[in-house]
Amino acid sequence: MSAYNYGSTAASAVGGYNNGTTAAWGNTPPATTKAQTFVELTFTCENLRDMDVLSKSDPQIVLYQKNHEQTWKELGRTEKVSNALNPAFEQPIPIIFKFEKRQDLRIRVFDIDDSGQSIGMADFLGELEIPLGQIIASRVLRKPLTHPRFKDCGSVTISATEVNGLHELACLKFEGVGLDKKDFLGKSDPYYELARQNSDGSFTTVYRSETLPSTLNPKWKQHEINVKRLCLNPTENPGAPILFSCYDHDDDGSHDFIGYFVLTLTQLRDRNADHHTYELINPKMLKKKHYENSGRGLI
Repeated sequence: MSAYNYGSTAASAVGGYNNGTTAAWGNTPPATTKAQTFVELTFTCENLRDMDVLSKSDPQIVLYQKNHEQTWKELGRTEKVSNALNPAFEQPIPIIFKFEKRQDLRIRVFDIDDSGQSIGMADFLGELEIPLGQIIASRVLRKPLTHPRFKDCGSVTISATEVNGLHELACLKFEGVGLDKKDFLGKSDPYYELARQNSDGSFTTVYRSETLPSTLNPKWKQHEINVKRLCLNPTENPGAPILFSCYDHDDDGSHDFIGYFVLTLTQLRDRNADHHTYELINPKMLKKKHYENSGRGLI
């Protein structure tokens, strides 16, 4: 099972909770005008075609926009996700949304076998053409991919987040303590993902950490992230759930799920606490006798 599917498992467990290319403008987008606003598009895919013989596909998304000359111009790319048919791309692609103008987008998915490989030499996995306005109106939209040679080539889900207005940054540093051992001949190679809850209750991955080899007590690098990527409405709804999911990285893409916990922007803003400690829970382990947790996460 891919990292995206494991993330979906954790996301479904908190479904009743009630309480990738760097943006071209860096941490602070230009000011919004009455005629336009600035958004970030984030992508996940499901059931992509497997184009590799000895492993799975290594997908990357390239986003194009039709210009006034009616030709397609590249706007940006996500990162490549290795060995994944259900990838959740961390890196968003920024775009200016113009309220009274039709903006046609083309989303193309490629299998990148080599980091230096050109798009023209990569295997084409599928595409979607869609107006940007349709994505903005839905906020989260799932559509099938099409391919000239294949009937079924999976789907893509696009999430749109307005990034103007609030430029508050969260500086985060996570540690794991006593994580479950997942490797037969070793410990675990843990990494984590942060996912934001969307307006429809689904979750979108907004950050993926580095992988730390052979440790059950990882100390990941500190990083900064705009709070609007963690919470859609940080001013009025800072209690919206943020999903922390931890995995054991495997080279073949079958990353083992270790556990998850839920936190909120309100908790992250609590300056009275030196750190927060959360139990990592694997829902599949809850029925086992004497199961307590799969480790702890410290912020």
